[in-house]
Amino acid sequence: MPPAVYRPLLDKFFTQLASFFERVAAPIEAPEKTSFGDIDLIVTQPKDADFSIEQISTAINAKRTISAPPMYSFAVPYPQLCGSYVQLDIQVCEADNFDWEVFHKSHGDLWNLLGSSIRPFGLTANEKGLHLRIPEIEERDRRRSLVFLTADPDIVLEFLGLDRNAYAQPFVAVPDMYEYACTTRFFRPSAYVRDELRANDRKRMAQRERYRRFVEDFVPHNKAALQEIGDVERMSRVQVLEESLERFGKRDEFETRVRAWRREREELARKSETTDWRKRQAEEDKVYADAWIDAYGLTRKKMKSGSGHLWSQNDKHDS
Repeated sequence: MPPAVYRPLLDKFFTQLASFFERVAAPIEAPEKTSFGDIDLIVTQPKDADFSIEQISTAINAKRTISAPPMYSFAVPYPQLCGSYVQLDIQVCEADNFDWEVFHKSHGDLWNLLGSSIRPFGLTANEKGLHLRIPEIEERDRRRSLVFLTADPDIVLEFLGLDRNAYAQPFVAVPDMYEYACTTRFFRPSAYVRDELRANDRKRMAQRERYRRFVEDFVPHNKAALQEIGDVERMSRVQVLEESLERFGKRDEFETRVRAWRREREELARKSETTDWRKRQAEEDKVYADAWIDAYGLTRKKMKSGSGHLWSQNDKHDS
């Protein structure tokens, strides 16, 4: 839908939802958007504990609702276009995560760009906040390797070296967003070499035009200037790990998680050794049993072939 349709509808839905929730917000739009596929709003803290999605559906005149908590999608009649609909997506989140959700979903592809910068240093931002990854756990279980650092947008921007005032406003143009992404102290051009991208980033290039343009056009064409940004090439993951643990007071949790992981791996190793020993023992027992059965079978064949008769003669002689 064009901006002339999108913005009045956004304002209308915002006002309607404000009658149901204490806080309603729309993430800051990506730059240079000339059309919108749907309308996204984030809400929290229902004013009435007994409210229902059906009440919202009725209030906004939705003709169809799809519920997949915490996401809810509504088909609302498109203004002055009979038979067409606008999709309104509402995310209902917890109050303590509201600011982060709005922050993290702002500016379109910005966090795809920032994610590629901070990932080599063991940092990850997801829907819950900024996390540190424990290296030795990450190798086997990426999700379990995450250590939560913070979900405070201002603290995250300060830690990443990004300007808070600039983030709070829409970027006028895509190059402005690109330039902002490069101001994080973790940016390094070598993280955006196309042939060296991780599988997920290559997939992102195929699906996200602005990420692809950043990798293929913006970084190569500005490489000389970008190489002069900070001393990030000399910053190591270990240094960032130590800084993060101190900055966010997570050293005790980090060390406890590492010790627990190592105990678990040691226990699994012991169980594996026991299982392997039992398998070897079972194989040896089978070999022995097969050999005994073969020998017993051969003896029975000899008895059937006449050996039994000789024994009976001997028995008679002995008697």
